[in-house]
Amino acid sequence: MSLSRRRFIQTTGVTLAACALPLQARAADAPVALPIPPLLESRRGQPLFLTLQRSRWAFSAERRAATWGINGGYLGPTVHVFNGDDVKLVYNNRLNEPVAMTVSGLQVPGTLMGGATRRMSPGADWSPVIPIRQPAATCWYHANTPNRMAPHVYNGLVGLWLVEDVLSKVLPLPNHYGVDDFPLIIQDKRLDNFGQPVY
Repeated sequence: MSLSRRRFIQTTGVTLAACALPLQARAADAPVALPIPPLLESRRGQPLFLTLQRSRWAFSAERRAATWGINGGYLGPTVHVFNGDDVKLVYNNRLNEPVAMTVSGLQVPGTLMGGATRRMSPGADWSPVIPIRQPAATCWYHANTPNRMAPHVYNGLVGLWLVEDVLSKVLPLPNHYGVDDFPLIIQDKRLDNFGQPVY
């Protein structure tokens, strides 16, 4: 039996299309709930403890990766404060290298912001009292260690600050944290074949 050019092209096209299809159809994985960081609220002079430490996090369903975090998880809790508060922070560095922390977006004196001059050695604490005197804002706190900021943030030393004021409390906006008001931190991650972040 001879094969015409037309028949050859048709057969080749069907064969290539069949090879492009997956061998076995798979049901979609169950949806994963959006991870919501715990809420850490300032309460009349009580300190807010922020412990920098090693952690583990599952970026994929198969494996947990070694990461860093604040207060035990990957990333840090959301710090919730009010205009007029004097917030006492207690940073504790349980990592094996020096770390400096800062809060970007807060309107406070530079000496209270942290940064290179407030680098914490392993095992050290830093306890600033931060006067909140600004309108409502969403800020972020993060590692600000000279020459190490990017890898420290990539590893998980970052979180959000929510500053509220009288006006923000009466606006018709969602305000039930974790119910209709969700924090969202977007990071770009590259994972190796074992689910570990690659910086």
